[in-house]
Amino acid sequence: MDYKRDNNKIYLSIYKDEYVNYSLLEVCKENNIKFAWINGIGAIMDPEVGYFDIRTKDYNKKIFKGDFELTSLIGNLTYKEEAPLIHSHITFSDDEFHTFGGHLFDCKISAAGEFLITIGEQKISRTYNDNIGLFLWDCQI
Repeated sequence: MDYKRDNNKIYLSIYKDEYVNYSLLEVCKENNIKFAWINGIGAIMDPEVGYFDIRTKDYNKKIFKGDFELTSLIGNLTYKEEAPLIHSHITFSDDEFHTFGGHLFDCKISAAGEFLITIGEQKISRTYNDNIGLFLWDCQI
């Protein structure tokens, strides 16, 4: 991967065979980021995605084998139990233009990955919500 920082933005290129969420997390750690909003496009392979079932409070996971067009990644960097966390969702399409999407656990870049990280000044942490079953943003100051 390679990146360039420009004030409150980071332009990130993730290379073939590198993991997306892992790379995003590494860049955010290297730059001591407290909060970030992330967008991206590119080409990916073998994405593991999930759908959160509110009744069971657990993810249904699926790995899509093969190469796909990453039509959109959107996500953020926050803190869960004092550790930085990438939370991302993706939409991707196959060679017949069928689209899929969900919560991204991770995937590798198959050709190119271009991402914009917009940095915020305030640290956003997550607090566990028993009713929902997830760590949600805690925006209390």
